[in-house]
Amino acid sequence: MNSRTIAKKTGWSLVTMAAIGGFSLGYAYENVFSSLQTNAAGYFPLFLIALFGILLTVILDFIVSFTLYEFFKNDNKIISLIAAILRVIYTLILVVAAFFLTCNLTIWDTNRRVVIENFERFMFIWTIGLIVFGFHLILIGFLMKIHKKIPKILWILTIIAGFSYIIIHFLQVAIPSLEQFTKYLQMVLMLPMTAGELGLAIWLIIKGGKIQFKRV
Repeated sequence: MNSRTIAKKTGWSLVTMAAIGGFSLGYAYENVFSSLQTNAAGYFPLFLIALFGILLTVILDFIVSFTLYEFFKNDNKIISLIAAILRVIYTLILVVAAFFLTCNLTIWDTNRRVVIENFERFMFIWTIGLIVFGFHLILIGFLMKIHKKIPKILWILTIIAGFSYIIIHFLQVAIPSLEQFTKYLQMVLMLPMTAGELGLAIWLIIKGGKIQFKRV
């Protein structure tokens, strides 16, 4: 594949993943989890949709791990490889976390306590994975800077997003007593956490890999 094809494939994968992940790991997961104490049976179909969304997210994450490496390897092969490995590690951690959700399929209506515990295990393990994802974003931000053609604001936002992921999710894992402060910090940093990679996705779709001809 040429650079333009890789760029578009990466960009559309990132946009699709953002949409699917936002629904399955955001809206669906939050609604199902909050319903477990009251109307769990009524939310089982939404739980299945969330699981399917997580599966698609995992597949897309593996694809993006490879395509981002392919796109940036000519800028710095070592950093690109490390960034790809970190994203693969993050994705594998998400797979492990999702395993606990799949355990709920057979006990949804019979053991509510274990169902809730599996949701909590998923969230804890996934949170650890998001710390790894933060380091991945920092390296992607540096690769965006090295690439030269990517607007400065995008690589700055991506690096800020990486540090934001690390700080917020480290606090969630290591100092749960600061829950309210962490939630406030997450709200403040939500813009760069969202805009960094999504901005890269849009740039890749529109301009990534295009050959620029110099006028004579």
